[in-house]
Amino acid sequence: GRDAGVHGVAAGTQDVGPRLGGERMTGCQSTCHGASVRFRPMGDVSFAADERASWRLQPTVAREAVLCTGLAAVLASLLAWLGPRGGDLAAHEYQRSLFLAHGLTLWDNFWYAGRYAFVGYSVLYYPLAALLGLRLLAVLTVVLSAATFALLLEREWGRSARWAGRSFALVWGGAILAGQLPFALGAAFALFCLLALQSGRRWIGAAFIVLALAASPVAFVLLAVVLVGTAAGRRPALRRARVPALALVLATVAELLVLHLFPSGTLEFPGIEAVEATAFCVG
Repeated sequence: GRDAGVHGVAAGTQDVGPRLGGERMTGCQSTCHGASVRFRPMGDVSFAADERASWRLQPTVAREAVLCTGLAAVLASLLAWLGPRGGDLAAHEYQRSLFLAHGLTLWDNFWYAGRYAFVGYSVLYYPLAALLGLRLLAVLTVVLSAATFALLLEREWGRSARWAGRSFALVWGGAILAGQLPFALGAAFALFCLLALQSGRRWIGAAFIVLALAASPVAFVLLAVVLVGTAAGRRPALRRARVPALALVLATVAELLVLHLFPSGTLEFPGIEAVEATAFCVG
């Protein structure tokens, strides 16, 4: 029985940690076996789980998410309305005004010598910015990212990862200072994707993969790195991985096709430096 432990290890001395790939014990199971098994504080959901997890949050998880949300909301609001204007904010103001005047136009003659306006950069951010405004959208993006990141950590690793979530809530508002607003939106969708996949909602996770690409190709690349690394490290069953994997492949092909049809240059980033940076990261 389960009271005998996992894989033959005695229940009284077994140490079940919160690592990815370990056996997931729900809150109910840990309560029922509290007399016979000693547990470290851990999350209630893991990427390694085979079944769907409930969206319902445990009180401790909800409290931590609310705390991080509040921290991010206060700091992001101060930075958005009282802080210095980000380096790229003027460009986003221009792009938003362009969308308000002409919609999702392909070409813009008034940006230097002309360029493709939205298709190679972000097709989702500027419609949302036109609807909500740059500052409100920036604050919402930072707040939702902080809440989602806190949920990811708390449900995967439990209280041992709480300070990481709180630190993220404190520093992620820096994206507003830098003016990296489309990237921040894409990162929010990337975190939504990870939270959905963590809970076993693979179709929802696949949808957020596409939304991350539509918001920011850079955020999509980072999401792809995380997903590939998670798959390589945990080796999920093909049945569980095929939907997000298919979405990732199709989104990558679509982005490469867009880059081919609507070239936007490399912003003077030498190819050899990209190779060197990649080699450094791999090493």
